[in-house]
Amino acid sequence: MENMKNIQISIEEFGHKHPEIKLEKSPISDCDIAELEVNFGITIPNAVKDYFRSYTFSAPFVIGRMLGDFSKTYCEKTGRWRELEIEEEIATQVLHLPLMFPDLDLGEFENINRAFAGTGYLWLGTYNDNYYVLIEMQSGQIYQVDMGRIRLTTKDETRVDILKWALPFFHSFEDLARCFFADELYDEEEMIFVAE
Repeated sequence: MENMKNIQISIEEFGHKHPEIKLEKSPISDCDIAELEVNFGITIPNAVKDYFRSYTFSAPFVIGRMLGDFSKTYCEKTGRWRELEIEEEIATQVLHLPLMFPDLDLGEFENINRAFAGTGYLWLGTYNDNYYVLIEMQSGQIYQVDMGRIRLTTKDETRVDILKWALPFFHSFEDLARCFFADELYDEEEMIFVAE
C-alpha cells in the first residue's frame, strides 16, 4: 500500500508541474490485472500493479534528469536531441511507459510482453527509444537493455540475451517513478538520488 501511495504521489507531482497534461484515474481494475497474470502464468510485481491502478495521462513520454556518462540530452523546447555541452552535468532522458497517450489500456503491455514471457522479466517500456526497460520479477530491480542486443525469438534465447546485456537502472519501480514523475535528480551510474 505504501508503494501505491508513493507512485501516486510521484505522478500527482508530475501533474501539478505539468497542468497541460491531463491525469485521469486509471480504468484498469484488479480483474484486468488478474486476467493478464493468468494469460502469462505469472504474478505481476505489486509496484507495477500499483502503477496500472493509479493514473492514465495524455503524454507520449516523461523525462527524467540524470547524472551519468551521457553524450546527448533531450531538449524540451525543440523536442529534439542535442549534444550535451561540456559544462553541462545534467542530461534530460526520455521514458515511455504503458498507459501514456495514446495507449490508455494494457494492450501495449500485453502485446510486447508476449516476447518476454517465461524469461523472468517483464517489459515496462522504452528508455531513450533505444532501450527496453525491464523489471526482474523476483527482486523488483529495474534494468535497461539495448533493443538491438535482444533476440525476441525463444524465451531461452531472450533470457540469455537479457542476462548478458541488461544493465541495472533503478533499484525499484518506485525509484523510477521518483526520477521520471517527481523530477528528482538521479545518478544513473551510482544508482542514487542526488540532492540539489
